[in-house]
This record gives sequence, C-alpha cells and structure tokens, in this order.
Amino acid sequence: MIIPASPANAYTTYTDDQCSSSTRCLAIFFNSLQNSGVFRSPCFITNKTEDSHLGYDYLTSSGMQQVRYQFNYGYGFGFDEPLPNSSKCEGADPGSGWSVKNNAAGASNGDTRSHRIFYYSNQQGTYQTIEVGSNENLISALKNENASSARL
Repeated sequence: MIIPASPANAYTTYTDDQCSSSTRCLAIFFNSLQNSGVFRSPCFITNKTEDSHLGYDYLTSSGMQQVRYQFNYGYGFGFDEPLPNSSKCEGADPGSGWSVKNNAAGASNGDTRSHRIFYYSNQQGTYQTIEVGSNENLISALKNENASSARL
C-alpha cells in the first residue's frame, strides 16, 4: 500500500510597510494627488526594489509562505517619516487592504534615491521615474497598471 505524502500547507501574510521607522521611503498611493498637491490615502511604502507589487513566495519547513503587498492592510497606520509637500499615508478606505499590484494612482518620494514604477513585473515595460522630493500622479499607462518598482 502506498500512502501519498500530504501537501505542504500554504499560509499568507499581508503587509503594507517595507520600511523601518528610521528610513526614508517611496510611498505608492492608492488615490491620486488632491487639489492641494498632496497625497492623503492608503499607501505602500518601500525603500528597495520590488520585483512584484503582488509580493513574493518562499518555502519554509512548514510549507509555502506567501507575502502579499497591500495598501495599509486592515488598520490606520500613519507613516511618520517626511514625504514631499506634507503628503501622508492614511489608512482610511477606500483602498485600505487592496493589493498594491495594478491599483496605484501616484507616488511620493521621500527617499534619498529616485524610484521607477513599471508596467510589468521584474522591472519591465513602460516606466515612470519618481525623483527625490516629488509627488506625482502616475502617467495614464501606469495608473492602476503597476506591477513592479526599482530603487535607482
């Protein structure tokens, strides 16, 4: 008698903050700039290259771990590091808990280096560079069509 091995268990974690409290970051926002030129909406913050705005998977001894990137997942966290023009990440809905991939409208770069947002995963396709100190709505080709980003 052959008994098949049981499949590995997959489990998922959701995250919105890829920066520590002592780093400067790019904030990718769910909503577009307000008339005053600032962002006030759920965001995802990062200070590294992200191969996929969906997140990533990795194997652990207890199964497959899935990490999914979301805008302010489930709580009203406030990112206190400086963003240009007093933009602020706010956990209010709409957008809180939504996937970052293909749902972004703009970005605010409070990092010390420029970032690029790309149409495809793995930094491929049409892109827009968000310079240090700038708040920008994504160009029409990237608005709600963002799949990865690169810290330059």
